[in-house]
Amino acid sequence: MTTAGHLPVKMESAQIEKTISEYLKTESLEFLGAGDFCSAYLVNNEWVFRFAKHDEARRSLQREFCLLPKIAGRITLEIPFPELASFDREPSFIAYRLLPDNSLAPELYLRLDETKRAKCALQVAAFLNQFHSIEIETAQNCGVKTCDFRSKYQRVLSATKKRLFPLLPEPGQDFIEQVMAEYLAADDDYRPALLHGDLSPDHVLFDAKTGSVSGIIDFGDMMIGDPARDLLWIYEDYGLDFLARLWPVFHVADKQRSLERLFQYSMLEIFDWTLRSQQNDRTQLKICLIELEKMRREREKRFDELLSACLA
Repeated sequence: MTTAGHLPVKMESAQIEKTISEYLKTESLEFLGAGDFCSAYLVNNEWVFRFAKHDEARRSLQREFCLLPKIAGRITLEIPFPELASFDREPSFIAYRLLPDNSLAPELYLRLDETKRAKCALQVAAFLNQFHSIEIETAQNCGVKTCDFRSKYQRVLSATKKRLFPLLPEPGQDFIEQVMAEYLAADDDYRPALLHGDLSPDHVLFDAKTGSVSGIIDFGDMMIGDPARDLLWIYEDYGLDFLARLWPVFHVADKQRSLERLFQYSMLEIFDWTLRSQQNDRTQLKICLIELEKMRREREKRFDELLSACLA
């Protein structure tokens, strides 16, 4: 028997195939992958079905099904346009036509010539400006929530003191407390916007024939918050080359203050990553602790490089 909000692993494949067959004649079915929220399948090389793993994931899919069709005409790049959905029985899902291009991996981006790199960065900047300009009320009407980052990172600090401080030398403990104190003392001096929430290279699609970004996918982490937060994975994964090309046309009122907040988020996420690794992956924890110590030693240097690249 299926527990509400959770799909047993044994029944998953059979139930998913049965559900899809109720909507489409299934000629081919390919498993695309799974995350914490959803499992994704490619049907007939044309449709992507994303199935919720639990109630929180179902609510996330409902937000996408509500909001994405409303804003598609306001976004230059292709985004998923959900056409099929079911939320009143298990397994909950949404389905949309496949956006066929591959992701713009960092190593692929760095192999592009200067002209194509600039083009890609400007396209992503245009997407962000368009997405961040969507009216907050429109997003809220589809259930998108404001993310309280202060409360989140206060919880991270509390858990870090309890679980990570015993593993850290005193300079590492002092560094974490200093960064957290600076963040919590700073004003939230930004205009809230609708955020993609997970704009990583996996979610930026690239058309190799035209040498340009063709689409953005995976809107499951949409939230309302600080526009600078949407650049976190651009900064972390693509690096300064991409960010510096994007930054001049990225719409924020105070360029330097936004970079300061972006850098704070990058440090805070290292704390959160280390904390999650301590609980879930002891092998990765060693990598996290090394990165944490590197950040402590290189903080000023990295911040100066960020300002120099983006504000020069």
